[in-house]
Amino acid sequence: MKVQLFFCKFTLLLTFLLVNLFCTTNARQLTEADGDTLKVGLVLSGGGALGIAHIGVIQALEEAGVRIDYISGTSMGSLIGALYAIGYSSDQLLEIARSNNFNDLFTEQRNRRFITNYERSFEEKTVASFPVSRKGIDLPIGLLSGQDVYTFLSRLTWNVHGTEDFDHFPIPFAAVATDLETGKAVVFRDGYLPDALRASISIPSIFAPHQIDDKIYIDGGLIRNIPVQDALDLGANYTIAVDVSSPLMPKDSLNTLADIFTQSFFFRIQEYSEIQRNLADYLVEVDELHGRYTAADFDRVEELIEIGQRAGRKHIDNFRKISAAQTTPPPPRPGVGDPGSLPISQVTITGNTIYDSDYILNQLEFMPGMYLNPDIIEEKVTLLYSSQYIHNVTYRVIPNDDYEYTLQINISENIRDEFKVGVRYETGTQASILLQSNFHNLFHSGTLSRLEARLGDRQSFIIDHIYFGVLGSRLALRYSLQYHSENVEWFSGEERISRFNHEMARGEFSWANYFSINNLIETGIRKDFTFHSDEINPDSIRASSRDYHAFFLRFTRDRQNRRAYPTSGEKVILEGYISDQLFFSPINFTSAQFYYNTFYPVTDFLSLTNSIWIGYSYGSEIPWSYWKTPNRYDELLGHVRFGGLSRYEKMSKNIQMASIGLQLEPFRHRFIGIDVYTGRFPDRWNIDFTGEDVLYGASLTAGAQTILGPIKAILSTNTVNNFKIELQIGYQF
Repeated sequence: MKVQLFFCKFTLLLTFLLVNLFCTTNARQLTEADGDTLKVGLVLSGGGALGIAHIGVIQALEEAGVRIDYISGTSMGSLIGALYAIGYSSDQLLEIARSNNFNDLFTEQRNRRFITNYERSFEEKTVASFPVSRKGIDLPIGLLSGQDVYTFLSRLTWNVHGTEDFDHFPIPFAAVATDLETGKAVVFRDGYLPDALRASISIPSIFAPHQIDDKIYIDGGLIRNIPVQDALDLGANYTIAVDVSSPLMPKDSLNTLADIFTQSFFFRIQEYSEIQRNLADYLVEVDELHGRYTAADFDRVEELIEIGQRAGRKHIDNFRKISAAQTTPPPPRPGVGDPGSLPISQVTITGNTIYDSDYILNQLEFMPGMYLNPDIIEEKVTLLYSSQYIHNVTYRVIPNDDYEYTLQINISENIRDEFKVGVRYETGTQASILLQSNFHNLFHSGTLSRLEARLGDRQSFIIDHIYFGVLGSRLALRYSLQYHSENVEWFSGEERISRFNHEMARGEFSWANYFSINNLIETGIRKDFTFHSDEINPDSIRASSRDYHAFFLRFTRDRQNRRAYPTSGEKVILEGYISDQLFFSPINFTSAQFYYNTFYPVTDFLSLTNSIWIGYSYGSEIPWSYWKTPNRYDELLGHVRFGGLSRYEKMSKNIQMASIGLQLEPFRHRFIGIDVYTGRFPDRWNIDFTGEDVLYGASLTAGAQTILGPIKAILSTNTVNNFKIELQIGYQF
């Protein structure tokens, strides 16, 4: 009996010593505050995509029964922590991480259907944009404006839009950002939660700094990536810090300029983080992330979740000990329900100086008493954001005294001048460069001036000047000066019989609803001065080189969702030109064309497509600009393909062409397309499709959307040519 009693005492003593040793080496001794229960503060570090692992640790804390009394977070840790603080369950956090494509949030593409008719004529041609100031061309303050991320945050925090004090959340919360002017940490414990989170995650060079009132903020990880002190300031007397950040790289990994720059950047961050680690009572380091994952790995969500879950399970026994020291269990977490719709009594608009508030209200199509939810609001916000004059649109829904709500819209306008660069490579034509500049109010207010230069096998220089008077007006006058030059090869059948250099200087004046987002109707006059040189076998050249002027009328409807690899929507163009001595033009001709191209989505990854191109020209002298030829880029139609043909191989005053096909997107931004074509290129207009002049073709395309624009590898053939292989890199121009 004495032996058994001694053994029990020895076992209890040994257990006590082991627990005490563990607590002194891995966690500080658990204590109670003033006889009350332990107040636990959860601290979540920044780390970009690595922060997704926080969810797995939170799951383990829930399973162990730890009641989290306070949460502080930085950057991605602030996002995960805030969502948990306002009521989301860990299962809902998992669903948010799995169901949202974070890479899409960082591509920040404007909805093409909401940009103006004029912008559609030149959008998606360039790959880099730089602001222009009086000092010259600058670097942008960030690759992304953060519009999509801010809208994402506004949707997720819909249930606390009306809550100013973060202490009133189900779990009191603090987010850390850095004041860009002073370099000091700023702790957000009140205000509008999406603002605080957007400030905290503003990674320098990736996101533009975020402005709140008269202050500008960047990522809080620069100063306090593990905000333990802020959890203590909230009221915690025991802190659990979860660190997912990457350590400094060893010397054998510092092999590039980027590595050295990154290492230098993280010196001070690690120094500050070490101070905060030492303040923590319990530290969870997710070591499995080190060396294998980066802050940009948002496409590896499932792996990051599993790593977080493994890290949580490794500590779960210790979490249970922490839970045992709390006298009150955690409250139930039913999660955040469906946002629902709210009655909106009024809309207030701030930040607009060049857009009239009535115009914005008309765009929003708001009527007092409407019920709005995040889906409806985001659609309207996207419409506003897609305007070239708007940099950011943010919103907030606030309850008022009448049991209704006020929708606050804040506009951040964009009137900066820009310089853009595009690149393109095509088999047979080699590389081309596109330079664009946009200037607002260059000569007087209410104008937009655009300069464009294409250098390569074809050369062109364009100066466009749009006068719209006041923003909100859809109608505008357009003045354009252009120069175009290209070497044209003339074919007879499949035989190349002549060649010449075509140069043209053009002046154009038109009037249209350029700033509408729907159907475009243009009318105007153009004057062309043409010159042919370097002529080989000139007697076979059938295009006129005489100067002329012509009147034109054009209808355009472009509702395709993307310019490169569209998956839905249609594009319709109908235009006509007339040049006649009756209007004092030296030559008589008439030209008209109809183009139709549409995409029908069948599933999320499959769409069907078809196109029709009909062109007709009449007159004895037809300038080169009005001859029809596929596989040659056209400023209006784009690059209309016919499988297996070379550029200029089939050209005529008339064209009758159609195609059908399908496009697969088995992986995000990876495409496979199959198209079949039929067409006629008659010298005289007729509709006899039974003759021998009907041509058939087919093509197989494999492509991807990349940082340089679309890349396409094309295998094609037709009834007169053998197989042809092409490579295209970059946007069409």
